Amino acid sequence: MNTLEAVMAGYTGPAAQPRRLVLRLPGGQLVLSSAVPDALARAVATYLTGSGPRARLPDGTLYTSAPSSLIAEVAAQPHADGTFDILRVY
Repeated sequence: MNTLEAVMAGYTGPAAQPRRLVLRLPGGQLVLSSAVPDALARAVATYLTGSGPRARLPDGTLYTSAPSSLIAEVAAQPHADGTFDILRVY
């Protein structure tokens, strides 16, 4: 499986259990992840120390900004809806 690294720029849902991650791809484009599995969401939540400013993706999705300290390894090919599967976060 081909993968790529993306910087986590934010999330949707509550900080304690993010539902989707907003990812900055290597070219700078912001994209939405597919639904975050529960175990991974809990792990990501440990790095979210407070709420950042709210922002919107071009499609209107509202998200909370997050520090750019997490890297997500994602499947290189998006789903038909444009979301990316997260394989791991570090």
